[in-house]
Amino acid sequence: MTEQQRLLEECRQVAEEAALAGGRVLLAHRYAPLEIEHKALQEVVTNVDRLSDEAICAVLRRAFPKHTIVSEESGVQDTASPYRWIVDPLDGTESYIRGLHFSAVTIALTYQQETVLGVVYHPFHDELYTALVDKPATVNGHLVQVTSEADLSQARLILDYSPRDDLRQRLNDLEWDRGIKQMMRFGGSFALNLCQVAKGAVDGYCYGRRRNRLKSWDMAAAALLVQRAGGCVLDRQGQPLNTLEPQGFVLCYNAKLALERLYCD
Repeated sequence: MTEQQRLLEECRQVAEEAALAGGRVLLAHRYAPLEIEHKALQEVVTNVDRLSDEAICAVLRRAFPKHTIVSEESGVQDTASPYRWIVDPLDGTESYIRGLHFSAVTIALTYQQETVLGVVYHPFHDELYTALVDKPATVNGHLVQVTSEADLSQARLILDYSPRDDLRQRLNDLEWDRGIKQMMRFGGSFALNLCQVAKGAVDGYCYGRRRNRLKSWDMAAAALLVQRAGGCVLDRQGQPLNTLEPQGFVLCYNAKLALERLYCD
């Protein structure tokens, strides 16, 4: 094992510890009254977001004090290190507020702008998803893999799009005219929707909200999980998704379906 591989393995262990710490916060407050604030249009934050962030960042800082940390809630704690942690302490805040329990903790690590580690923890199902850049994706230590479904008429897809975007009509046309077996409309956690593709629960997922663009903390960890599980994660042009730039459209699928021919420009 090289020095780089040893460091990544240590990072994986720390990231999992941090994700579990954040998840414990989510569980501890699931039935408690919440302090809710509005950050921006259609964006809310709670005291649980901040408490989870504190728990996660404390673990990361203790292990790697020289690494940069970028968090949705606490901002950027910048250093000169080429290693950068990207944290969402509560992905799916609206879902959490409503008691739907489709929320997650996400932690990614980049090295020189490449995502090399991704962890997503679904505390309500006790599912810990992990992927390293050179290893298969796992959930609770078990290998996960995308489906091998190649027939669009048998595909099961998740849709998450805004009724205000012009993409809606295109997606509706596909649903009704292409004979797709099942389309489910899930909101909540973007990361957990990608995890459903990674573990083979569904064959694909389409996100289209151009007025509510995803950020790196939404995408980086889960996108790596899908890729290491054998799937594709693409942008509107059908190119590999740049998870470090805001995105208003994401297409994720098992690769055999060739969904980019339908959705991408």
